[in-house]
Amino acid sequence: MLSYRCAANALVGAMTAAVLQACQRDCCGPDNGALSLFVGARVDSAAFRSRGEFALELVPADQTGQTFITDVWTISSTLVSPIAGRVALTSQRVEPPDTQLTVAAIDIDDSPSMGHSDPQGVRAGAAQLFWQTLLGAEARNQCALLDFGGPPTPGFNQTRLLSSYTSAGSQLDSQLASIQPLTGRTPMYQSALEVVQWTDTILTPARYGRYVVILTDGMPSDTAYRDALFAAASASAVRFFAVGLGPASDQGSKTDPGAVAVVRELATRTGGIYVGVTSAAQLLPALQSLASEPTSEKLLAVFNVPAPVPARGQVVSGRVTVTGTRGAATANWAFVAP
Repeated sequence: MLSYRCAANALVGAMTAAVLQACQRDCCGPDNGALSLFVGARVDSAAFRSRGEFALELVPADQTGQTFITDVWTISSTLVSPIAGRVALTSQRVEPPDTQLTVAAIDIDDSPSMGHSDPQGVRAGAAQLFWQTLLGAEARNQCALLDFGGPPTPGFNQTRLLSSYTSAGSQLDSQLASIQPLTGRTPMYQSALEVVQWTDTILTPARYGRYVVILTDGMPSDTAYRDALFAAASASAVRFFAVGLGPASDQGSKTDPGAVAVVRELATRTGGIYVGVTSAAQLLPALQSLASEPTSEKLLAVFNVPAPVPARGQVVSGRVTVTGTRGAATANWAFVAP
């Protein structure tokens, strides 16, 4: 079996999450709670081109954010595009945690619309739960806290720096009250680009696995920076955890397809995770599950797409289902054929 611990430019894919809706019908496990499923696509170019092989990284979790990697799971998947059909499962295993240290910059949308999408300011507590989980897993991990949608910090154009990278949760905690709706627009792309570039200047890239957490509820107002952001993220091997709230969520009745596509693309293009939540209350378990992903075990399932192998540049997408004693969950996966 191939080793998928390869260079960042050999991996393409997206991680998505089916949150809350995945098991409303058939989750009846011991905790009687809904099951969520985080899914990441790992694709080695040579293995995919020669035999259509790719791997899905699966993280089943409940609605408290607890993960169940080592449970016994039955895994199946179907192909949606470029043609519909089944994909063959060739193996599955539990992969040990990555021992590389992790840094994560949390960049929060504080534009005026967040006053309606998150009127109680739950995103602040969810961010705190993220860094408590990540720093608790390894004392040398680091988090930074930033936001966009208001006046920037000197040295930035569209981003306010609330706390630089630190392993001290108390330093991050001291800035929680600053997470409030501001008066600007939604410069998501430029802010994310600034975060990537700023991190490049203050941390040694090879020492850390790098993540940017973006939490937003809508369309960015600065699409001219989109390509520059993805180029910088690729060059710096940064993965995005993209959390779409309200209109930017693929769940619920307030979904804006355009906003969903924009936020999901942050994950699709960087090998990260997209999570859609319908209400701010769901941010807490979602952010806790995301924080566990860099440092926890992974359930890895290897598949083969049927011949002919999709051409380079084609979007390959499908759905995967895991079934076990805690119930079942289904989530989408997608990647661009290398």
